[in-house]
Amino acid sequence: MRIYVILLSVISLYALSEAAGRGPSHSVTWGVRSYRDSHLRREIITEKSRFLRVVTKDYVFDQKKKLKRTITQIVITDQVRDGNGGYAYLTAGGPQSTYAKIHLKSQRNQGFSFIIDIYGI
Repeated sequence: MRIYVILLSVISLYALSEAAGRGPSHSVTWGVRSYRDSHLRREIITEKSRFLRVVTKDYVFDQKKKLKRTITQIVITDQVRDGNGGYAYLTAGGPQSTYAKIHLKSQRNQGFSFIIDIYGI
């Protein structure tokens, strides 16, 4: 009987540790989209893994047009859905501005693949 209690507690702790903290995907959304918004840009950014290294890349969305549009939402979709994908950080600009700088970072010994969608008015 005691072995069953130990086995049940080990399985429960494992399930709890998998559910808390690390989800299967590292997708993120900043801002809110409305019905008037249009799709400004879509980029697919992929970096391969390097042995025992963390891979990083910066993506900058800067409008060259005379009439710059205001960003309302940025949607970053993680294509590696098993928990081994990378992380995205907004380092400058973003919603309610005309530019955005996004830092993409992988986990150690892993690569990443993100789809970046930017919407604006």
